Amino acid sequence: MGKLRALLASVGLITIAASPAIAQGLDYRSPDAAPPAWGQFAKLVKYRFEEWISADEAIANRFRSWLKETNGTQNGAPASLVVKAWLNPDGTVERVSFAPFKDERANTDLRTVLTRGNIGEAPPPEMLQPINLRFSLNLSKD
Repeated sequence: MGKLRALLASVGLITIAASPAIAQGLDYRSPDAAPPAWGQFAKLVKYRFEEWISADEAIANRFRSWLKETNGTQNGAPASLVVKAWLNPDGTVERVSFAPFKDERANTDLRTVLTRGNIGEAPPPEMLQPINLRFSLNLSKD
């Protein structure tokens, strides 16, 4: 995991805690009230998303390049981003949602990267969805 964090830091994509953004209705539970298995699974989802975003492949590379190129500009990414993820019983990502960037290709690239993989485990039984993950998009200055 240390190598991953170093890689993310080198490209400027650093995550912060997997935390809820805003309550999603009556079924919402704060992390403190949720079963421990839910928190562990949310951390796994966050870790997988970090891996996929940092992968050395065309779409992830293009997304990271866009982040660097637009850092600090009006058309760039916000300082943090909440990604809501819905997972299928087999661990595949059914869909994600997030506040859109001003660049449609960046939106498509991030959505593609985050929805084409398998987390590697099924969500815990009765886990509420979506899983809300907050990512910091603070970029390092080169």
